[in-house]
Amino acid sequence: MNPTTHLQLNATPNNLSQYARCVIQKVTKNGKADLPNLDVVQNNVRTTQERISAYARVCGFDHNSNLLPITYAHTLAFPLHMEMMLHESFPVTPMGLVHIRNSITQHRAIRVDETMDIRCFFANGERTRRGLEFDIKTEVRIGGNLVWEGTSTNLARVAGLGVPKKAKSNTPRPALPEFTMTERWILATDLGRRYARVSGDTNPIHLHSIPAKFFGFKGHIAHGMWSKARAAAALYKKVNSEACTISVEFKLPVFLPSKVEFNYTESDDAINFDLRDDKGQKVHMKGQITKL
Repeated sequence: MNPTTHLQLNATPNNLSQYARCVIQKVTKNGKADLPNLDVVQNNVRTTQERISAYARVCGFDHNSNLLPITYAHTLAFPLHMEMMLHESFPVTPMGLVHIRNSITQHRAIRVDETMDIRCFFANGERTRRGLEFDIKTEVRIGGNLVWEGTSTNLARVAGLGVPKKAKSNTPRPALPEFTMTERWILATDLGRRYARVSGDTNPIHLHSIPAKFFGFKGHIAHGMWSKARAAAALYKKVNSEACTISVEFKLPVFLPSKVEFNYTESDDAINFDLRDDKGQKVHMKGQITKL
């Protein structure tokens, strides 16, 4: 096993600069499924009530709370994720990566005035029929205690890397599940720009239709982590526990502007949910929130 490379960050990297580095980076790397033994650490991370309130307003959380929304620590870790994927040892280019799954476990809520230590590292790289899938793990500690952890699963579509496709099956797709509750959300065309300002994720596919079309989309799309945050804002208080896990699969992009249907069903310890198009036929995201 290769020795671990440790990167210590003393300040949060600029996200716009990171995307600029993505563009000028070599388009092809070695394309292997071997992930580097690499971790990135940033200690003494602080935020402010102003930033938390701005994020909460865009995502639907209580903007008067002095607690970080359950999804907010992901935005603090995201610049570290980018540094990992921009490292020379990472086998594929970050441009074109697809965020396909995300899981967050909060062991207790984090107060705005607390100081956090954040560590991120790679895990579980494997070839699939679609390309290279890999996880980035995040741990947030306060006073040495683990209070928040997350896993972001990404897909790199690398030519010649995926395993052979399975033969098409004639089995019909199962019917979509039925839910007891439904909400309808109207997503404005500037949602991606508003979320970028409060999250720091300035990927151009979320900002305007022209750069999104350059990367193969018919228009600009909502951030997947906005969809997850909005779902968490709708359901977190219903779980009635600071300690919980919320996991999602991102299925189809949400183009902006649009109208979507948010569905959920509550049980004793978990809430299952999905996000569909306004006709209720195509699933953009599905997931579950569970108390620990």
